[in-house]
Amino acid sequence: MSEKYKHSYRGYLIDHHSPDPPVVTLENLDPDEWERFFEEANINHLMLYCKDHWGSSYYNTKIGRKHPGLKDKDWVGTIVPILKKHGIEFNAYYCFEYDTYAPKAHPEWAVRRKDGQPLKCGMPANTSNAKWGMPCYETGYREYILGQIKEIVENYHPDSLFIDIFGRALCYCDTCKELYRKEFGYEMPEDDEEMMAKNRDLERFLNEGAERMLDDLRSTIRQIDPELALTINFAAHYPRQIRNKLDYLFTEPWAGNWLSGAYARDTSAGKYPQLGPGDVSHVYNYQPDSIYRLAAAEIAAQGCRVFMYSEPMHRDGTLEFEEARKVGAAFRDVEKFETYLEDNRLVADIAIVQSDVADTLHVEHPILASSISRAKVSGAHREALLGAMKLCDYSKRTWRVVPELELSYDRMKEFRMILIPNLFWVNPDLKADLKRYAEDGGTVLVSGETGLCDDQGNALEDFALAELSGCHFTAKDETYKKNHWCAYIRPEEEPVWKRSPKTTPPVGEYVLKTRADGAKVLGTFLEPAVLLTDTTWVNWGNPLPGRDTGLPALYENNYGKGCVLTACFDLFTMINKDFLWVKDFFVGIAETYFVPRISLQTDLMNSLEFTCYEREEGRELLVHELSALARLTGGDTPLIDGGRLMVNRDYMQVSKAEMVYPEHKQVPVTYHEESGLSEIALDPLRIHAVYRIVG
Repeated sequence: MSEKYKHSYRGYLIDHHSPDPPVVTLENLDPDEWERFFEEANINHLMLYCKDHWGSSYYNTKIGRKHPGLKDKDWVGTIVPILKKHGIEFNAYYCFEYDTYAPKAHPEWAVRRKDGQPLKCGMPANTSNAKWGMPCYETGYREYILGQIKEIVENYHPDSLFIDIFGRALCYCDTCKELYRKEFGYEMPEDDEEMMAKNRDLERFLNEGAERMLDDLRSTIRQIDPELALTINFAAHYPRQIRNKLDYLFTEPWAGNWLSGAYARDTSAGKYPQLGPGDVSHVYNYQPDSIYRLAAAEIAAQGCRVFMYSEPMHRDGTLEFEEARKVGAAFRDVEKFETYLEDNRLVADIAIVQSDVADTLHVEHPILASSISRAKVSGAHREALLGAMKLCDYSKRTWRVVPELELSYDRMKEFRMILIPNLFWVNPDLKADLKRYAEDGGTVLVSGETGLCDDQGNALEDFALAELSGCHFTAKDETYKKNHWCAYIRPEEEPVWKRSPKTTPPVGEYVLKTRADGAKVLGTFLEPAVLLTDTTWVNWGNPLPGRDTGLPALYENNYGKGCVLTACFDLFTMINKDFLWVKDFFVGIAETYFVPRISLQTDLMNSLEFTCYEREEGRELLVHELSALARLTGGDTPLIDGGRLMVNRDYMQVSKAEMVYPEHKQVPVTYHEESGLSEIALDPLRIHAVYRIVG
């Protein structure tokens, strides 16, 4: 039994999917060179290829095909003793859905497109340089990969197992079509319109197939090593029933390292999340060291184990040590503050509700064939959730993502505000708990098309949260969608707008027509002066604001002791589309409706990032502060003002504060009697600082 995966914060993969000689010869593979690389990179976790995307194995397999460049070498068998010597976690990498060799050797194993031709990586849109083959694991390929996994676990005893390109492709082979027909009683859809209409069935079919594959995999490895830790790539984007069967969650970034780290942490249910960017390094065209160091700091500060991967191996198997040096610079930073990365509990005043179901109900295109493409592409809910994360981060309040099935009433009481971004179906339990939460004094912000579908994706006539919101839905209006700015808002004289410029801010794509039922109107929609067409326009930009429609754009509804805000437009998604005004508007919302336990005061809202954790049963706080300027400028790390951390006395009476990284020193604390806030002056920083605050 190995528990190294719980404590390894410096992970790395030498990414070397390798075609046969003469393209990649591997003739100069040298275990001593790899050992020196590990030492220079300062890793304590190595993901080691056992089978790559070409279908080539890197160990002595009796089932598959070993890379011909290895000849008589057992590369996995050669490297594992080196890892043991240095106490480095051996994470065995094995690829499922990309395998060029298997469907060539067994054409009957290929994933099939609608026309019966084999599906390959990047199809149908030709979006990838690589065109690896894709086998279907409802064929003999299933026994093939399970047999190889058994070989690896029995013969090499990895500390953990990583499955890449897991999922299940949408396959039109005879076996898959028969399985679909048997489960749903009709033929697998092929027409785009029918595919969209049957999206829920297709999603269910693919997820259930993936879950069965996962069950078979778990059964295979548990018979050999009951404690072997298992994960899959992009784990955070798989449904909860799959996430729950993993020992830890590995995810590649989808929204930058900072926000992706938060999402991975919050959807992991505490299962040792690991975030692995592959874009930090550009081998042969290197980025500055500061980019590596910031990436590692952002991932760690968000509560994830740090992982990087890149392609430092040359055709002959030799390695680029410049890459090891740069990774090592970042990982030597991580090593200095590793002791502060465990036994922490995130502090969050704002909860952002996440749903596995929402984006299966609101369908804008036919389901994608590739499982990895499905994991990477965001639907309308996840796009809105991303926007909510950006706004919370900009506000310099504490926040987290909460999966809807984890957000019970008792959990809600931890938060001072709950954001609901495009949650198309609101399940009855969540609705009841939100009502209790608001009645007891909580603040809820509802945005976009939340609550306008049932659990099958059928349109509802009214908001599911109409009683809570104090307003009713009448129609979705996309009349001016072509304008990009489809409407403007005339704000009322209300505190919620106090941070917003004195203007009529634009909104995008659609507005929701509603009628008030007890809620106060905080702003109304103005329609554009004209609809953009080939014959109607105003100037170079978006058409000017036109008449006031009188339609409410934003509501405030007092519900019990609490308050519910309803945005009749897609508030959260707009920040992803450069509607910049929503950033300060959201700060105004936060300032108006709740007093934070802890916040960061700074003029550098776009440059500074921070997270806060409780330790020692709440008697101690740990705060990470980072400057994003290395990322924003391409590597520059000027010394910038760290701002002031404000701690509410109702939460903690601060007795002292100290920096613990990058140096150890006391920092001044000033108590303000009138406001009840402790002010902690943070040091100027270049990349990352960690503070310990004692109550």
